[in-house]
Amino acid sequence: MKYGVAVVRNLVDKAFCDEALDEIRRVLDEDRPLNEWTVDKPGVRFLPFYEDLGRANFERNAVLEKIFDQPRLRAAFEKLHGGPGKWDGVRNYTVMVKPYDPNAKAKLGNMFHEDFGTPPPAILYRGFNAFLLVADTEPFSGNFMCKPGSHIIAQRKLIETPEADGNDPPFRDAVVDGLPTYEFVGKAGDVLFWHHLLYHEGNNSHSEHHLPRVAVVGEVYREKWLTEIDADRTDLSPWERSLAQNGSYKTVRDEAQAERHQRAKQIAKFEAEHGVTVDDKWKHYSDWAG
Repeated sequence: MKYGVAVVRNLVDKAFCDEALDEIRRVLDEDRPLNEWTVDKPGVRFLPFYEDLGRANFERNAVLEKIFDQPRLRAAFEKLHGGPGKWDGVRNYTVMVKPYDPNAKAKLGNMFHEDFGTPPPAILYRGFNAFLLVADTEPFSGNFMCKPGSHIIAQRKLIETPEADGNDPPFRDAVVDGLPTYEFVGKAGDVLFWHHLLYHEGNNSHSEHHLPRVAVVGEVYREKWLTEIDADRTDLSPWERSLAQNGSYKTVRDEAQAERHQRAKQIAKFEAEHGVTVDDKWKHYSDWAG
């Protein structure tokens, strides 16, 4: 709630991390030791896997999507959302690989951003992300970095100017300047949860022992977007409370509009290419709702 980021060590069993890493090796056709991976081979990889038919690059992987079946991780999802049944259980996730770059410098970087590709970003949204390391990292392994507390500043500025672009340099600089930087260095099984307005980036991958960052990043969403938050309620979930740090708020625009339009285009394309009718569940997955 305070920082927009939470780290839980050893949350996922090493057995699953090893299984997931083996599957990522298979997908990448890469059997060399991790410290021999480079930006040339297998390269920096961003591999989305979606159960959701309204997303581009729809693909499933029976091994990797078991991230959502890990007992302690599921319990964390439920706790953050306020109990069982509060998150939608949809298996959307991305494999992120950032291997050693011999030409890079070991530095923190300054390209912090929020993840909404089409501005303006949502003020309330419908969930958060979970970043699972499936292999150990060390400082400057291309690690996730963030500006703790930036979610509160960004939300306050967006409440004042709801049509702002969160990644416009003057806006971004006003959010992150003066905030400390946190680098997520960890071991296989460690998980980082982050708020949708937390400013973050990946640092250069130039670590001492050439270890890459290999992670599976899951989306942990409600089915419907939140449109209002009452800061005076005592029964808010930790996730909802993180959205109430600037007080009560009711949205003034349809924050799901851009995603809904993109979803309609993607589903129409999928139906045309495959000669099928997509279930209404996915057609209405981004509906604007209370």
